[in-house]
Amino acid sequence: MQVGIIQWTMNTMRIEGGLELIDLALFVPAHRTLVIADIHLGFEEALHQDGALVPRGHFRELMARLERILSQVSTKPERPLDRVVINGDLSHRFGYLSAQEWKESREFLQQLLEFGHGVIMLEGNHDGNLNALAEGLERVTVHRSYELGDLLFLHGHTAPASLSSHIQAIVMGHEHPAVGLRDGVTGRVELYKCFLVGRYLDRRLVVQPSFNPWAQGSDLMQERCLSPLLSEEALGEFEVYPVSDEGSIYRFGALRKILAAGSHIGG
Repeated sequence: MQVGIIQWTMNTMRIEGGLELIDLALFVPAHRTLVIADIHLGFEEALHQDGALVPRGHFRELMARLERILSQVSTKPERPLDRVVINGDLSHRFGYLSAQEWKESREFLQQLLEFGHGVIMLEGNHDGNLNALAEGLERVTVHRSYELGDLLFLHGHTAPASLSSHIQAIVMGHEHPAVGLRDGVTGRVELYKCFLVGRYLDRRLVVQPSFNPWAQGSDLMQERCLSPLLSEEALGEFEVYPVSDEGSIYRFGALRKILAAGSHIGG
């Protein structure tokens, strides 16, 4: 039995407020701003240190996906974005960066500067000294949160102390949302990263998936919320937008409908 309705599928989907979901990124057309969250550079190195035998290539996969997204927003060095926002957790390791994380992070920022007038780095709970990382890069700035028109960007590991009256929507990361989908034939469950769209204190709240290609995410069907901006009671009303490995975005209904129908969505 199939639960939930796929209304359409594409690599770009416009949601309320003029925001666009593009693969694992969020795009703000009115401000030509691309937003990605939870990149966790150094994740591959951490796996190797823990004894996991995984092939090298994490950074290459991440850059390939980013380039695919940039091509969809018609961004070229001669027609750059106004800005790129890194919505927290650029690096994976808590505290000081390893030599590999430092190298990859600097290379990543320099690549972004080729496609945007500036890069905004927001502090996440994994990030160490971002100011040191940004040193010498004139168009890279570090913030705890960032306002753009009626939008507020923050990582989401802490709640905002206050909200300006003009803020209509909040965009956060941190949660690494994903949803488990069960194949009705094989019974196998596949975990898909997803966007969540709901409300927080009468504002729209958009929760971004992790941009890290190897971090699957936290299954909404089984795990509890991490962010203080989310509650178990309110989460059921959030709309779920899964993203495939190829970058296609699907629109499912509210999470409560999925939960009411069973532990996973049938194929």
